[in-house]
Amino acid sequence: MTGVLDLIAAGIVPGGTRHNAETHAEFTRFAPAVPEAVRIGLSDAQTSGGLLVSIAPERSDALLRALRERDTPLAAIVGEVRQGAGIEVV
Repeated sequence: MTGVLDLIAAGIVPGGTRHNAETHAEFTRFAPAVPEAVRIGLSDAQTSGGLLVSIAPERSDALLRALRERDTPLAAIVGEVRQGAGIEVV
């Protein structure tokens, strides 16, 4: 993500990403410490998918190993699904 947040902060953001961020804002709550550039980056419209995967917690270690064996060194657990409404980013 090196440089990406700088580009976002400079206003270099695709229109689709801005649209996604506006839509996601309707059901997403961010902790005050989450910078605006990160909030926008999480709604990036330039990917073809596959940035986030949801899996049962007991299977996460095996998935991470498999991804790393297939040259995906940045694979990481970034959150968890909890009962409730909407999305909270902390």
